Amino acid sequence: MADSLAKYPQVRHIPVEDGKGRPLGRSFRVKLWPTLVFMRDGHVVGQIVRPAPDEITKGFTELFTA
Repeated sequence: MADSLAKYPQVRHIPVEDGKGRPLGRSFRVKLWPTLVFMRDGHVVGQIVRPAPDEITKGFTELFTA
């Protein structure tokens, strides 16, 4: 994922922990880690669970074409 973040410096990466008393992960229906949630202007434009490297690249690409 670090490679994709380096290619897209305009993307803000916000790591989120889930667990008791931490509802943010649940609000995105995260069941497995890692889960990447791609958002633009406050709206989810994509979500991938336990992605392979090529899926991460595809997610970043779709972020700018959706």
